[in-house]
Amino acid sequence: MYQIPRISFSSYKSKGEQIRERVTSLVFFVYRPVLVALFALDTCACAIAAMLLTFLDSQGNRSHSVARFWCRLNLALSGVSTSMSGEDRIDRNQPYIVMANHQSHYDIFALMGLLPLQLRWVIKMELRQIPIFGLACEKVGYIFIDRGNHEKARKSLEAAGEKIRAGSSVILFPEGTRSEDGKLGTLKKGGFVIALEAKVPILPVTVVGGKEIMPKGSLRILPGNMKVIIHKPIYVDEYTYETKAQLMERVRAAIEKDLE
Repeated sequence: MYQIPRISFSSYKSKGEQIRERVTSLVFFVYRPVLVALFALDTCACAIAAMLLTFLDSQGNRSHSVARFWCRLNLALSGVSTSMSGEDRIDRNQPYIVMANHQSHYDIFALMGLLPLQLRWVIKMELRQIPIFGLACEKVGYIFIDRGNHEKARKSLEAAGEKIRAGSSVILFPEGTRSEDGKLGTLKKGGFVIALEAKVPILPVTVVGGKEIMPKGSLRILPGNMKVIIHKPIYVDEYTYETKAQLMERVRAAIEKDLE
């Protein structure tokens, strides 16, 4: 049974701001079931369209355009506005391993909808089980990683390297899961191994605002603002497997500095 969430308002907010926030919360409480239904419908429609386009483009580039549309549509339906900075730091002819912090499911919408790259996701195996959506992800070339099986995980990372060598950028959340408190968690080494093997730069990205829209462990969705901040690419030529920890710390510092 749905319950209207309680909202705490800071003392510095005016009475008008408090009223607007209460009204917004109430409106989205009523609208939320409709939003979920719209999500289900557009996900099925876009997944089917993406799968059909793989017959015309086996590389998945046209399907990626459908995925971008799907993300932007769901942001708009949720009342989420977005902005991006640092786009001039991207060379569109250069594949990257994009690494971003992860606070909310909405980070996926923001990154996919805004980043001007041909992206292939490295995502957890559990998402393959979602009807239609999971099959579409497989058909368009996303890479599923089984975190509970070391050998299968290694093969998934090798597949990611092949995607990069074919000219696509790979995107992943190096924390491996969403942060509960909004702070950047421990980074996993898998993505850094891919970067060292493929000899492609890492593109650190900070995503801000998703936690307020849909935090981890909650089905509450509220409108808001999200910002995608693109940092300077980090070239891996000077690093080795032995100095991987230094590379990880450098990427962490880049993502973390604008996280607040």
